[in-house]
Amino acid sequence: MLVKDVLGECLVKLGREDFFASESLDDEQEALASRLLAALNLAYRTAVTEYIPLYAEEEVTVTDGVIAVSALERRILYPVALAVGGRRRRVWVRPDGLCADVSGKAVLRYAYLPDELALTDAIEDMRLTSDALSDGTLAEYYLADKVFGIAEAYDASFREALSAVRYKGRAMRLGAGRWRE
Repeated sequence: MLVKDVLGECLVKLGREDFFASESLDDEQEALASRLLAALNLAYRTAVTEYIPLYAEEEVTVTDGVIAVSALERRILYPVALAVGGRRRRVWVRPDGLCADVSGKAVLRYAYLPDELALTDAIEDMRLTSDALSDGTLAEYYLADKVFGIAEAYDASFREALSAVRYKGRAMRLGAGRWRE
């Protein structure tokens, strides 16, 4: 899905004409587009940090038990697993970086924070719908304008859609003793 499509859906929900198909934008449209794009970036980051993380695997070198986080291709949120020769090894987070109980080459699987989206970008994540992202975008947009009632309604819809994606196909269980009459 294209960023322009999501922002166009936001414009329709705002009761405005979708101007992203036109060749050039006037100053008012440019200002609105940049505000909506900033709100979309906030909503997208919320989605991938709190609900449906993006994962990457990368070969790293562990030197003296430390993994150089600055050498990773993407901005890491948290490590998921570390493997050496197919065997999982322990990895933990310290304030100064990642530490591991091995030395040498290893494969690190981690959740990452995506780059800022631009108007010409596409969002390749098939778990997200343009409707959910437009609701999240409008929640951030109205929150910035201090229209809290509408922002709360859009935010609830956004988080409900993300929760449905997060737990889709998985059974949710409560521990024993959780249900009482």
